[in-house]
Amino acid sequence: MAHTSPGSQDAGLASAPALLVELDGMLISSSLLWEALLLFVKRHLLRSWLLPLWLCQGRQTLDRKLAAAVQINPATLPYDQQLLQFLGEQRAQGRRILLGAASQQEAAEQVASHLQLFDRTVQPSSTSGQDRWHAAADTVCERLDASRHGAMRTGWHRPLLCAMRPRQWLKNLLVFVPMLAGHALHLNTLAQSAVAFLAFSLCASSAYLLNDALDAQDDRLHPSKRHRPIAAGTLPLPVALAASALLAPAGLLLSAWLDPWLLLAMAVYFVCTLAYSLHLKRLLMVDIVTLALLYSLRILGGSAATHIEPSYWLLGFSFFLFLSLALLKRHSELFNLHRQGKDKTRGRGYTTADRAPLGIMGINCAFLSVLVFMLYFSSTTVQVLYPHPAFLMGIVPLLAFWLGRLWTLSFRGEVNEDPLLYVSRDRVSLVVIAGCILLAGLASH
Repeated sequence: MAHTSPGSQDAGLASAPALLVELDGMLISSSLLWEALLLFVKRHLLRSWLLPLWLCQGRQTLDRKLAAAVQINPATLPYDQQLLQFLGEQRAQGRRILLGAASQQEAAEQVASHLQLFDRTVQPSSTSGQDRWHAAADTVCERLDASRHGAMRTGWHRPLLCAMRPRQWLKNLLVFVPMLAGHALHLNTLAQSAVAFLAFSLCASSAYLLNDALDAQDDRLHPSKRHRPIAAGTLPLPVALAASALLAPAGLLLSAWLDPWLLLAMAVYFVCTLAYSLHLKRLLMVDIVTLALLYSLRILGGSAATHIEPSYWLLGFSFFLFLSLALLKRHSELFNLHRQGKDKTRGRGYTTADRAPLGIMGINCAFLSVLVFMLYFSSTTVQVLYPHPAFLMGIVPLLAFWLGRLWTLSFRGEVNEDPLLYVSRDRVSLVVIAGCILLAGLASH
């Protein structure tokens, strides 16, 4: 058997046809055009009306206008790491490698400069198929078969479900609060609250998809958010945006079918959620107050669906409680950033120096909610709904313990996700919630 020396192998690869790697959909599991589009909407929202006009003038005009308006950071693209490793091996053996880019040529050049793997970039010609790159490159080349050397590409159905964040639907259980607080435990009110829950879940998932699409480039630099389906590239941007555009109208139509007041509450919720995703989340303290209001809107949505008027006590208690939890979320994020040696959040208006004031405000809001709950005992509503209101006093120390414990864990850096999701998996929190429900049940009988 003949033996081939490493030198002759390298010479063979050097004389082999150049390897052509397409950028969109092969090197990255996205496309530069879609990345540029979303970056433009995120940074120039008020100019988004120009996009259809540019598109009407042709794909090249849209591509050129976007390139002039935004610059894509090549470090934030969802690269196929397995393919990059293969290309690195080919490059080390002397293989010429070309990068084919159908759009955003300037960004493609930056990608090539960033990766240091390509001899040059080439554009498609007017011909179709594999030959179009051959003609554009003006050299003999072989198109890379990504299915052999790249990571396995799976379907988008499971990533889409994951990106809809069904775990976050736990927050929408708040629509059942008016029914429970008003002791209206009937099949009709249960069905109405269930419809409101489904409507809120559809609109929330629509907003999550849009938010993740707009934040994809920032999320790819985040230690945990980079695993989200859109940021990781397992869910194509067009699919995510199409699903978002379908889910929101479905939720609004469902609300309109049940009750006009629920439609109003849902419309306000969705507009606030969009405003939060597009701009408000980058504003200091505005994002936190908005989050607290979004929680309270879920309670108002449950009231609208069941026609049970919420008391001012309930609204005051819920606002301060959710404001505390929103502050806790930001405080935990800043604590983790500080622990990683970073100073500023990407896409947010905070620095790690803001941990102390956020913590102070959050703890104060937590115990303000406990105070509102205590004042609730003297209201006429309690005397009507609870034959034995003394049992409600037992909830006060449980609330103080629970909120104090959450904030202590936050200062330790142990609350590493959304507080409500953390609570849903925290055994101590679940025991406290069960104790509060038991005491409320005893007070009502």
